[in-house]
Amino acid sequence: MADEGLTRIGAMLEELGARFELVVEAVSGFGGKVDKLKEEIFGQFAEVGSQIRFLSDQIGENRNGLNALHADFGAEMVRLNEIIGKTRVDFREQVASSEANLRGAISSRQEAPGAEAIANSHPAPNGELGRDVAESLKKLSAEIKQTNKAVATLSRKFERFDDRMTVQVKDQDQRLKKVEGAGRRR
Repeated sequence: MADEGLTRIGAMLEELGARFELVVEAVSGFGGKVDKLKEEIFGQFAEVGSQIRFLSDQIGENRNGLNALHADFGAEMVRLNEIIGKTRVDFREQVASSEANLRGAISSRQEAPGAEAIANSHPAPNGELGRDVAESLKKLSAEIKQTNKAVATLSRKFERFDDRMTVQVKDQDQRLKKVEGAGRRR
């Protein structure tokens, strides 16, 4: 009976050994699948990383372009402000000069004996003043038109650039969402 018990125990141990070998085979096959899965996950992470780097580079380039545009726009605004300021100063100087000439002509007429003779020998100061003012207004009008054209052109350029930047940023956001979504699904 003891032999029978030992035989049964031996048979059970052999059966357990065979099952253990099956478990080892299954686990080793599973381990290979885990290794493959791990390699695939690492590969996907590497690809996502490279895509993120690419997108970061694109965002950096777009930011550089935007900064350059802002600098150009700022420089153009400074130039336009200088032109407008110069035009204002010139106009004020011309008006002041015309006013001083007019006052001088009027006062010299009043003080000089024979004011009528002076009036007949010199052109009328009102005519000079009118011409000076008209000339100044024409110059000012031309410079204002030029300034308005430059501002309109800059505004259109900035709007086009802003539209392009908005589209590029939206595209990059969509790419990032796709990459993030693909990473979550896997």
